[in-house]
Amino acid sequence: MFLEVKNITKKFGETDVLKGINFSLEKGQVLSIIGSSGSGKTTLMNMISGIYFPDEGQIFIDGEEASIASPKDAFDYKIGMIHQHFKLVDVFTATENIVLGLNEKPYDLKKFSQRVQEISNQYGFEIDPEKKIYDMSVSEKQTAEIIKVLYRGADILILDEPTAVLTPQETDKLFAVLRNMRADGKAIVIITHKLHEVLSLSDRVAVLR
Repeated sequence: MFLEVKNITKKFGETDVLKGINFSLEKGQVLSIIGSSGSGKTTLMNMISGIYFPDEGQIFIDGEEASIASPKDAFDYKIGMIHQHFKLVDVFTATENIVLGLNEKPYDLKKFSQRVQEISNQYGFEIDPEKKIYDMSVSEKQTAEIIKVLYRGADILILDEPTAVLTPQETDKLFAVLRNMRADGKAIVIITHKLHEVLSLSDRVAVLR
């Protein structure tokens, strides 16, 4: 197993948000997480991406137990999450946002932009590395967020309701990119409630009740 979650439990106060959750994910696989609102889908993924820490249970990466206490820890395990609400600086370009926070020396924006373009070409993204975020469509902003985690070397990508903000045409483009990423061996988790998307893209489905 590439990623394995065993008996994950999380409480907020006296409320069991998640109790005894188990699932696994292989390289080159798309897993859809579905369930009603409030079933804990995003909370579960937030624990894998280091935003929350589980009260009980274990997470394994390539058979080794992982301790993920922060998003930086998650990136060290090559896990990146693309949230529903984008975390971008409007006055920066796509490239500036993508490398923000990285200790890249020398700071060579031209070289960074070339790398962003290489990732775009590899997977079929459409983005102008020099474009300001405030000039971008919602789809372009989402693309910047996905490339941001790929730039950092993510092999496990988690997308929280990625199509909620997209048109059907933009959704088709995103799914084509995700299929290319799957073919390259990336492991992808999608939180969704749209069953037609689950059927068209997923290799496996996990239901939270």
